[in-house]
Amino acid sequence: MKIIKINAVWCPGCLVSKGIWKKIQKKYKDNEYIDYDYDLDEEIIEKYNVGEIVPVVIFEKDGKEIKRLIGEKSYEEIIKEVGDLL
Repeated sequence: MKIIKINAVWCPGCLVSKGIWKKIQKKYKDNEYIDYDYDLDEEIIEKYNVGEIVPVVIFEKDGKEIKRLIGEKSYEEIIKEVGDLL
């Protein structure tokens, strides 16, 4: 599973999410985690059709998007929504 995380330095929710995703990465090591910056990685933002709300986390399997999380989420919310994918 490829997990693509899109954050921005000006986004308070993104700062909170970083710690949560570090915890998830530590627990679910079999996934590939990639970070992009909303302001610096314009091609990626366009490719994935990311709107103005960040953070955005995209879950891909075999090159296809299977799930997208938008906005700040707690650890518990993330596990509830996508725990079976991790």
